[in-house]
Amino acid sequence: MFRHIPPVYSAIGPSALWRAARDQLGNGAPRLRLAAQERLARLYPDRAITLTDSGTSALLLALRLTLPASGRAPLVAVPAYACPDVGAAAVGAGYRIMLYDTNPETLSPDLSSLRRCLDAGCSHVVAVHLFGWIVDIGAIIELARPYGALVIEDAAQQAGGTKGGVRGGALADWSILSFGRGKGFNAGGGGAVLQRGSAWPVRMADGDAPMLSSVALAKAAAGELLSRPWLYWLPNAVPALRLGETVHHTAGVPRAISATSAALLVEAIGREADDLTARRRVETQYAEALRHATGLRLCVAGADMHSGALRYPVRLPPEIGVTLRALGVARSYPRTLAQYPELATSIEAGAEPLHGAAELAETLHTLPTHARLRRADRDRLIARLLARR
Repeated sequence: MFRHIPPVYSAIGPSALWRAARDQLGNGAPRLRLAAQERLARLYPDRAITLTDSGTSALLLALRLTLPASGRAPLVAVPAYACPDVGAAAVGAGYRIMLYDTNPETLSPDLSSLRRCLDAGCSHVVAVHLFGWIVDIGAIIELARPYGALVIEDAAQQAGGTKGGVRGGALADWSILSFGRGKGFNAGGGGAVLQRGSAWPVRMADGDAPMLSSVALAKAAAGELLSRPWLYWLPNAVPALRLGETVHHTAGVPRAISATSAALLVEAIGREADDLTARRRVETQYAEALRHATGLRLCVAGADMHSGALRYPVRLPPEIGVTLRALGVARSYPRTLAQYPELATSIEAGAEPLHGAAELAETLHTLPTHARLRRADRDRLIARLLARR
């Protein structure tokens, strides 16, 4: 009754929290930032890296740094099925938004829909990886090239996934990462802008104020504690916390990554290989067990795509998903971006029907793949899904 599995989880070990607290007291913020940047550079050796306080700030900065030349309106094509923070970053950077549809079979952009957005004059395209699944950024770049549109890869959820052997976050000239709770790298917060070649000058507000670092450390510690299934029901039972809900947040002033998040990022990168192997093992077990199940539809991976397995996406009726919430099943984005009133005045009116995005908002659920999921939990979840035959 009181055991609830969180939909997504990435570990922060006690030793990492202790070292982050110690280093924060030692006022080592510049050193910690440099260490995090150097560690990330081993994964992205040909990229200039700017560390920020969040993935939203990273996308806002990437859009702001690449504003189109005078005479062309800043108009960005964004997937209609995505986290509303993508839209918030575009608004914060001063862009108008056009929405393109998503293929519900693959979670990839509907290229015909995206082409119509480019025909309408979009200067930028944001392509988003969801739940560790990697979309074909190369195909999007080829489509956008004749229009002179810049493609920004939103790799906040890439979680170690690859396309054609290339890691998510290294598939476009401009990419962004996120290190928040539930991402592949959980640093309790933070993000990064990745640029091919030399870095552009970036000015950000200070992210090292003692209060900000202390808050980041407290949130990270609380998140780690309350993610335990025998405690997760507590925050899950508080409506004001809105756990499991997708909430629009207005983009704030971009700040540099906090000392705490920089320290935790170094630890998270060191654990990635083991975490990724474990998540992919669970993903494979889901795929094999549910392959022939009726009443649910599995997404199909693109060619040469190896998932980061942050979550396992399936489409099933909403009433079934509600009954499986205690086992970590969740609807991540139950609305399209067109349905957020906070974004309505920034979205260009268009003829795109967005049928795929609407279907995903209605039916897409994710199954947990993380380390808090015991084998018995996974077997029980699979049995519940198969019982619908």
